[in-house]
Amino acid sequence: MNDAQLVSPGPDGSEAPDRPKILVVEDDPDIRKILEIFLTEKRFQVKVTDGADTALTTLDQEPVDVILSDVRMPGMSGLELLRHLKDRDPDIQLVLMSAYSSVKDAVEAIQLGAADYVEKPIDFRRLERVLQTVLEKRHLEHRTRILEQRLQGCVTFEGIVARSQRMLEVFAFVERLARYPTTALVTGESGTGKELVARALHRLSPLRDRPFVVCNCTTLAPTLLESELFGHVRGAFTGADRDRKGLFEAAHSGTIFLDEIGELPLGVQVKLLRVLENREIKRIGSPDPIRIDIRVIAATNRDLADMVRQGAFRDDLYYRLNVGAIHLPPLRSRPDDIDPLSRHFITAFNEKLSRTVSGITPHVLDILSRYPWPGNVRELANVLERAMVVCKGSVLLPENLPPHLFETHVQRTADGQRLPELSLEAAEREQILRALQAAGGKRVEAARLLGLSRRTLYRKLDRYGIA
Repeated sequence: MNDAQLVSPGPDGSEAPDRPKILVVEDDPDIRKILEIFLTEKRFQVKVTDGADTALTTLDQEPVDVILSDVRMPGMSGLELLRHLKDRDPDIQLVLMSAYSSVKDAVEAIQLGAADYVEKPIDFRRLERVLQTVLEKRHLEHRTRILEQRLQGCVTFEGIVARSQRMLEVFAFVERLARYPTTALVTGESGTGKELVARALHRLSPLRDRPFVVCNCTTLAPTLLESELFGHVRGAFTGADRDRKGLFEAAHSGTIFLDEIGELPLGVQVKLLRVLENREIKRIGSPDPIRIDIRVIAATNRDLADMVRQGAFRDDLYYRLNVGAIHLPPLRSRPDDIDPLSRHFITAFNEKLSRTVSGITPHVLDILSRYPWPGNVRELANVLERAMVVCKGSVLLPENLPPHLFETHVQRTADGQRLPELSLEAAEREQILRALQAAGGKRVEAARLLGLSRRTLYRKLDRYGIA
């Protein structure tokens, strides 16, 4: 059942090992407890609520994989809960249960979008089969959407370009998570697009028309960071000559994006935890709390779990942030994305630089695909912009690329990083490319600089695949 759950792909590209999450909505405490015990034994992560109103509050904190709800409850019924949830999340999976079974109730439930309908007293073997079927169907629909997107060749998702399965799975998870106001944590190496994902979460959410405020936690000194986030009152410290709103207040009713949250000092971490738990802040120098209603999206390129073990990051804050976790894989692990990303950047830089470059040669694509991209997508963009500046024709050639891209990568470190081949051939190839760059692409001049005959240079160009 584990492979049918809604989880973000893990750091290695596989799905995270969490168990499927189920929310039980049942007003009878005895039945609620029995269901909790049974479902826990069946390897679900179980949350229980005593009614529809508390269920909605729970779902405001995090999405779940399936909801198991009673039909007859005080206040909002199970059918009313289903209507409300389908308006917010059409993909929600809800199984209704009732001791007052009737054909009419079952038909209405299915018409409203219920995944299935079970009778009380509950046949637990049937309940297990129903939940298994619901999760497997949902998993199949998710995989089908990914396959359809891959067959289209390339997907642009909220400004993010990819066609690898790993990124398409990330897109699907972001689209689902955005519908919930839960806190999200985006992790990945520098240059993988964490801010783009944060903006996608905001644009696809019900808060899309509200403020989106960005705070980079590395750009301010610790003493200024607290004031920037929480604001201050006049006289709170030297130079505080007037009251000032912080970024949390500026983001009220919208979203705040805390980039590089791993750099937050421990003192500020404590205050951030209070914001997440109590939805209120205090300006520096003021005893009065201010209520705020915001969604927090955090991002980091650091290993927060390791920082928790070292005492550099609060464990309670980490668990509070890690409710909706999204990991962005490095570019070197998804070479299928190099081609569509390159085409995307060439189109963008044609407009920026007033150029008419039509594309890249197969040799250039091969070079780009073999390079490990320590700076990820950001580095690829910078390399292509530089190449378009020096390119004299309508197609990018190998000699337009910076020399460090031409190392032959055949060995890897323990963590999977490729190591350059230290061979005479690799050194010779790099020197030829340097000479071509110095000669402005003129091969006769490059041959003169290298002390080679024109025929010898042409033979080496062909040998090393330099167009």
